[in-house]
Amino acid sequence: MLRNHNPLIAIQGSIASFHDLAAKKYFGDHISTLQCESFKEVCDKIAAAHADYGVIAIENKVAGSILLNYQLIDMFDLRIMGEIFLPIKLQLLAKKDVEFKDIKEIVSHPMALGQTQLFLAGLKNIIVTEYRDTSTSAQLVAENIVGTIAVIAGPAVAKQYNLKVLVDNICDVKTNFTRFYILSKNEDFISDPDKASITLKISNIAGTLSDILLIIKNNKLNLTKIQSIPVCNDDSAYSFLLDVEFQYKSAFEKTIVALKAYTKSLKVLGMYKGQKIN
Repeated sequence: MLRNHNPLIAIQGSIASFHDLAAKKYFGDHISTLQCESFKEVCDKIAAAHADYGVIAIENKVAGSILLNYQLIDMFDLRIMGEIFLPIKLQLLAKKDVEFKDIKEIVSHPMALGQTQLFLAGLKNIIVTEYRDTSTSAQLVAENIVGTIAVIAGPAVAKQYNLKVLVDNICDVKTNFTRFYILSKNEDFISDPDKASITLKISNIAGTLSDILLIIKNNKLNLTKIQSIPVCNDDSAYSFLLDVEFQYKSAFEKTIVALKAYTKSLKVLGMYKGQKIN
């Protein structure tokens, strides 16, 4: 499946970020990473063939779906060639000589902040600031001379930047995970796919969505996700992202043919091997 034995993977963030961990979990440790500042830059690097593949977060158990990333995948005409679920543990980290009472500001990626709202709501007189990925935020904390800044990040980041744990396990739920898509510019051949992601646009007519769901059911596909996506400047239509599981590729292909009769547009974002949460 890989074009070389040491692929270059575009990730959002830097070393020890959750995207870096997800890339290594999927591809193995023998990879090179192209560190990007935004999800858009990740997709741009893949589309421009500056990276072999890319890893991009698509949803978190607590914070929900990242709608922008669905739009980026479509806009850059990328293909989903795989997925990976990564357990997420978040901690409040600071420099070794800093105590909790010293903290005046907490920085982290917006998704990490979104997963720790209960913890943050209990704080007083502490500024919460959105920054880039968790790893880059940790680097900012490690290099801060005053020592009044803390970061919300994971254990790998704490080790990378030699930070200590002020408060452990601060996720709003204790069994937290993030799902990542593995992206490619090309149609990478997967010999035995059992999952697919598609986008479709349907007219705003009563019963149309029910007809589509019935087709999926009758073809014995398992619908694991349905996400509405805004359609700009078109009140006559709705757009949806669907994830479906199937036993036979032929059943999925038959379903796509049937769905086209009920949709204004339909695009298969990728067929791939589904992963389980572990």
